[in-house]
Amino acid sequence: MTATPIPPCWSRAEIQIAAQVDAGGLEFGDPTADAVFSAVHQAVPLSRRTKAGINQPVTEREVLIDLCQPLSSNEPHIRFITGRVGTGKSHLVRWLRVHAPRRNDWHVVYIEKRNTSLRRIIECVLEGIDTPTAHDLRASLARAASRVTTVQEAMLALLNHLHRMVQFDNTPAIQNMSGADLQVVRERIARLVGDYSFKQQLSRPGGPIERIAKLAKDGHGPDANVDAGDLHITETDLRINPEDFVDFSEDFQLKIREFGFSHRLRTAAAAVLDYYLPRAIAEVFTGSATDLLQVFEDVRGELARRGHELFLFIEDLVLLHGIDAQLAQALTVPARGDLCRVRAAIAVTSGYLDDRYATFADRGVHYTMDVDLSEVQNVDLQSFVGKYLNAGRVGRHALAAAVRSGDEVPNACPDCIYRDRCHPAFGVTREGYGLFPFNAAAVDRLIALASPKGGFDPRNILREVIREPLEVAEAELPTPGTFPSARFASGLEQTRLSVPVELRDAITRQSNTPQPEISLRAFYAVNPPVVDDQVRDIAEALGVHLTNIGDDDAPSVTPVETAPTAPAPTHELDLWVGGVRLAANTARDIRRWILDALAARLQYGPHGFNVKRSGTSVLVGPVTIKASNVWLDNSAGGGSTPPESCAIHFYPNDRDAVLLKGVLTASGSLVGPNSGRWFFELQTRLATLEAEIAERVRDEMASGVGSALAVLGVLSHVDGHRAESPAQALGVMIRPQRPDPINPGIVKFLDEVARHRISALTVVRDSLTQRKGDGAPSIFDAGAVLRDLVRYAQLTQLPSELQTQPNARINMRGFHDAQCSSAETLWRPVRDRLREIAQHVSEGEDLREAQAAMDRVISQAHRESVLADSGAKVTYDRLRQKVAGEQLDLLRTLTKLEPSSVDPGAVWHLTVDPLPVLADLLNYWRLCDHTLHALRDTAGTPRGASDTYDRARLQRALRGLADTLEGLSK
Repeated sequence: MTATPIPPCWSRAEIQIAAQVDAGGLEFGDPTADAVFSAVHQAVPLSRRTKAGINQPVTEREVLIDLCQPLSSNEPHIRFITGRVGTGKSHLVRWLRVHAPRRNDWHVVYIEKRNTSLRRIIECVLEGIDTPTAHDLRASLARAASRVTTVQEAMLALLNHLHRMVQFDNTPAIQNMSGADLQVVRERIARLVGDYSFKQQLSRPGGPIERIAKLAKDGHGPDANVDAGDLHITETDLRINPEDFVDFSEDFQLKIREFGFSHRLRTAAAAVLDYYLPRAIAEVFTGSATDLLQVFEDVRGELARRGHELFLFIEDLVLLHGIDAQLAQALTVPARGDLCRVRAAIAVTSGYLDDRYATFADRGVHYTMDVDLSEVQNVDLQSFVGKYLNAGRVGRHALAAAVRSGDEVPNACPDCIYRDRCHPAFGVTREGYGLFPFNAAAVDRLIALASPKGGFDPRNILREVIREPLEVAEAELPTPGTFPSARFASGLEQTRLSVPVELRDAITRQSNTPQPEISLRAFYAVNPPVVDDQVRDIAEALGVHLTNIGDDDAPSVTPVETAPTAPAPTHELDLWVGGVRLAANTARDIRRWILDALAARLQYGPHGFNVKRSGTSVLVGPVTIKASNVWLDNSAGGGSTPPESCAIHFYPNDRDAVLLKGVLTASGSLVGPNSGRWFFELQTRLATLEAEIAERVRDEMASGVGSALAVLGVLSHVDGHRAESPAQALGVMIRPQRPDPINPGIVKFLDEVARHRISALTVVRDSLTQRKGDGAPSIFDAGAVLRDLVRYAQLTQLPSELQTQPNARINMRGFHDAQCSSAETLWRPVRDRLREIAQHVSEGEDLREAQAAMDRVISQAHRESVLADSGAKVTYDRLRQKVAGEQLDLLRTLTKLEPSSVDPGAVWHLTVDPLPVLADLLNYWRLCDHTLHALRDTAGTPRGASDTYDRARLQRALRGLADTLEGLSK
């Protein structure tokens, strides 16, 4: 039977009030708030910093005694409480105020952080002071408040004051600027700040002027982190977009662009504006009619007349930005007859007292709260948390009632009906406050996680250890087996890093309450992730099932006082699950192993693809699998976006981290985490990816092999043999024979497209072959393209649909362009020769008959001895032998084939170079024309049948023709 669950025993509203992240959230002087403050106060280590820079440990009681000691000197008695943001400085100042003795001769001024504006601060200083100067300042404050009723009015007033001071003040030096350099910067800033649009840029929502105006006008919220940097103007605040000023004059736009692109100018401008900012704030929010320094001296004078000391408590000096310089100057003036003594406790963030406050800082003693977490005892940390838990259980009104009655802080646990079950399981603090729903180990571990820099950080502890985990507990405790879920302390250790991912994965698989068990092992165990007897008791009380794992059988360790903090996880994948980016080297090793495993499956498995490695990629037929296809979320080296397909994804969760841990250990052993089960689960994931790649490869093959065969078919035309069957077509495409002789221009073209041919052959091999293991590739799927092989082999150029088709492996456009270019280059001289021959041969002329007629003319002239040189006939005969019927047929063919425009397929008509034959034909027909012209010129005009044959004249004509022929032959 399951025991009744222990319900939440605190009030969320009371926890929210008690655990405010700053003491300023509890209004000073309110009895109820004071009671809560006293109930939760916990002393922490302090150090007094000597002039030599040495820190000497002190207690808060010693600080109080030092602060309140009788004053024998006229020097200001100032005690600074320094520390980082969130270390509890203002809390200690309030504790000092509460425990300081009540004396009639002390005029106490307490300046708290709770919604304290500059006006309210000065009113606190003037409280009880009735002097003319005080009256004037109060009137000035009222006038200033009436002028700036909204933040918008305050921003405009601030900028107007800054503009005036920058333009007309005569301060000779600001930081490292002086003289002419400072004057140039002044002029540029005044020109910009005086412009309405530039003011709008500076006072934009969330901008620097809005931020500063809000803080000065309304003060800081109780839970706000007071950052000194928020009160200053920096170079970053002045970064502007020049495009916002495109409607302005060219001169102004030039100034804006120079300002926007010049880091040096913006830095100088920020320094000047920040120099005048405190004065501008003081004038806007306190008025400029009264000198604040004089007011402080009047206050001290009035108190001196009363015989009182001025005792200042300031929760944070940052609050006084705008009047802090005057206050610092006033507090450094020693006491005299007309000025009272001063003692002060001032909280100030480390580093705030820079060179501007050197004199002020040197006048005081510095106590620091910047302590290392190791300096705080674990029992004190548990007491710190326990007091807030008790305050949330008792409630502020009961705490206030106890204070009024003079009783001790009440403890809510003794009257609780669950006490006998709760305290043995969860434990108590030294004051007897129950730690439920935590235990000592959980408190220590959570506090350590909430202090990542190793320092004691009360503010973050309140937020991350008390407030947020208790909200989760309040929602989950009523349901057994739910608390502590993954939401518990998720902001500190969202993945429970002290429990290795392989163990978390095993628990998730086996337990019906996995997340609560993981949380108990991570936070509540003395030695995470091993459960001990206390964790078992807590699990039983919460209804959480604990998984039986081997390490839990070890003897339990009973802590004497507290549990040690968990060591930081060392394995990179544990950190990756926790949000840390996976390093590039680790991610590279994982991707490489995954790709190797995938390549082995694709090559040696049933698919038997032809797999190659190219650098970091795996080539599977026409598909390339890159390292980026192994997507590791939040890792280096994987690209910015995951691929849309053929990818395997790993995310920062326990299950995937176990798989990747196995991958990283696989080089030495396949056992790895969870006894090697990771390997078989990963193989299942790889099988899914393998099937997707196989389908992609087949789709790519179907679309890519046609383009490859088209390229091979076009190039096979150099062979000249016509393929009549698929076998002949495939043979001529794979290994075409070049003619001998071959046109050098064709050789050049083939060399230019050699890379396209190689790509096409690779596609054919990858698409139509398979490889079993390391065996040689063998064609097995030619049937898919068998009936198209002859058609491809008959192509003289790429079909139009393929000429510009995108192809990842073959540059189809490049191949087509190369063929077009070669065709044009080869046909250009052929066209020229054909045009020259056309001047001697008429279109449609019977070339063979013309040759026979010329043969008879030359023979008859030779017989008649009309040729002066018998060698003329030899020359004719030699040319005649080169232009037989075959050459005449080529001339007619080329004349008919001559393309009118670029025809890529026409390149194959010139596989054998026709230019030598065309040159012989041109010489021959040129000789024939010369012969006929000579005969016509020398024969004269016939005069009828009675004309006699002038042998001598014919001989002279033929002799001249012979000389001409001789010259042509040479």
